[in-house]
Amino acid sequence: MKKSLILTLFLVFITFQALGQSSDLTAFNTDRLELNKVGMIVLGSWAVGNFATNAALLRNPSSKEQGHFYRMNIYWNVVNLALAVPGLRNSLITDPSSISLTESIGDYHQMGKVLLINAGLDVAYITGGFLMKEMAKTRPNRQDLLKGYGKSLILQGGFLFAFDVVMYGLLQSKSESLNKILETVTVNADGLSLVFRF
Repeated sequence: MKKSLILTLFLVFITFQALGQSSDLTAFNTDRLELNKVGMIVLGSWAVGNFATNAALLRNPSSKEQGHFYRMNIYWNVVNLALAVPGLRNSLITDPSSISLTESIGDYHQMGKVLLINAGLDVAYITGGFLMKEMAKTRPNRQDLLKGYGKSLILQGGFLFAFDVVMYGLLQSKSESLNKILETVTVNADGLSLVFRF
């Protein structure tokens, strides 16, 4: 009788431990999806704000250069909105409890890589904007276009660089939660197992 009671209590304890670890993974995925959702809302809001502001200003630009600047801002934010909407949708419809540990790790690292690559591209956009402004000095027939587009690249690239760096920093702040989950996992020749610490 005592043995069966001890065995039952042990199994109940292990069940609670497993549920706790599962809830830790769900909490991690909930936080990660929430971060992505907020990021996509910020990016989408930037895009919509750019559409509204630049479309209004484009009706009566103070110069041809300004007209090209407004136009390029609108073009640029078509891409931003095209990225934000599916990203937001994915964050809203994904059930955090349905994501396995392997998928969680993969998604976490993939998002980090994408943000770092994007930050590198943002620097290239900003550099391209400054190059276009310099090229405008030697191409008087395209000066307005080059200056307007160049200023837009600098503005949009600067925003995106700040966005990607902040998002990467916030994502990295989630690494401690993931590391705590990974401390409970061991891999051996028989497969993957959870380690319970008493």
